[in-house]
Amino acid sequence: MMHGIITGHPFIDGNKRTGFALARLILQDGGLDIHAGRDEEYDLVIHVATGRMEVEEVHAWMKTRTKPLK
Repeated sequence: MMHGIITGHPFIDGNKRTGFALARLILQDGGLDIHAGRDEEYDLVIHVATGRMEVEEVHAWMKTRTKPLK
């Protein structure tokens, strides 16, 4: 979902922020959250937006940084 919003540009502005926020909300709804620094999060969305990261790579990134909510 995040990859699709970031690369599909459905909004005039805020596609990267919206895509990342939606990914977190979906994870939180399932009892999980992303544990990464702001720089890591920024790099993630920039890599997706510039085509340097595909869905499979986003999945791998999320898998290593997703932990249960406390």
